[in-house]
Amino acid sequence: MNKNVMPLVRIVKDWDWPHLLRQTPGQLGTWDGVSFTIDPVAESDYLVMLNNRMEVATTGCCPANNIWMIIQEPYEPGVTDWVIEGHDHFAKVFTHCPPADIDDKYAIASPAIPWHVNKTYDELISIPVPEKIKNISWIVGGAKDLPGHFHRLSFLDYIKASDLDIDLFGRAVQPIDDKWDGLAPYFFSLAIENNSGPDMWTEKLADCFLSWSIPFYYGCTNLEKYFPKDSYIPIDITNPKETVEVIKRNLTSENWQKRLPALEEARDLVLNKYQLFPFLTEQINKHKMESASKENFFIPPYKRSLKAHLNRRIYKLKKLFSLN
Repeated sequence: MNKNVMPLVRIVKDWDWPHLLRQTPGQLGTWDGVSFTIDPVAESDYLVMLNNRMEVATTGCCPANNIWMIIQEPYEPGVTDWVIEGHDHFAKVFTHCPPADIDDKYAIASPAIPWHVNKTYDELISIPVPEKIKNISWIVGGAKDLPGHFHRLSFLDYIKASDLDIDLFGRAVQPIDDKWDGLAPYFFSLAIENNSGPDMWTEKLADCFLSWSIPFYYGCTNLEKYFPKDSYIPIDITNPKETVEVIKRNLTSENWQKRLPALEEARDLVLNKYQLFPFLTEQINKHKMESASKENFFIPPYKRSLKAHLNRRIYKLKKLFSLN
């Protein structure tokens, strides 16, 4: 690779929204000397696939050692088996769920999922702290596929029956066009992931930080590895009574003000370290590939293994009989 030429990274994904390049300055698709594209270019210096669940083959020309993948979904046997299998075509896999016998191919990483508040990188780095006029909100998804979805909806039922004064939005309650509107006016918000485990945090958390809303958080079990401890308040939705008590004790504007420096630090970490483009740029700079010949590659669509098919049958049976 010519050191004077900006390396080109092709990103392959299976979703259309949000538009990824809005997370780069000027929406130009560049970050610190690295160029990114979501177009199916024939040749690139790197190929990064976001999840290996593609339904069609991916082809192109790229150095074999520069074909990478980022796992962005939680592992649930019978649903997301591709999280732990079908990695043969990738030289590097960034994942929250590495194999027990982890080797150099795998690197533990958070999923770098794009934020869902409808603002660009430029808007988010320049916008002032919004006026906080309300106490607490929760934007709740309506998905009912994973065990974590049902746990979250069960907690929602508890919240609705409690005396907690909270504004509820989202597909499960009241759809909202832009998450910013359900987060930015609030001192605090709930952020509850689809699962609980190490290194797996998503836009549910990041959107709170970007909106200057302190999250009451459930999900990633080692979040202190990524963010200052005062930037969030941990809760346990499996103990809803205690969780509501924790929320009530912390619902003061003074508490939000005390936590504001940590919140601002967490916000900057999302924008300039953990989101997809600074994360990949850092990994490319660490890679320090002097030169490599480009080769034609073919990545077939994901097909479940026999074990994954068995997992799928077991999952469907559990779901049918409500054993999850």
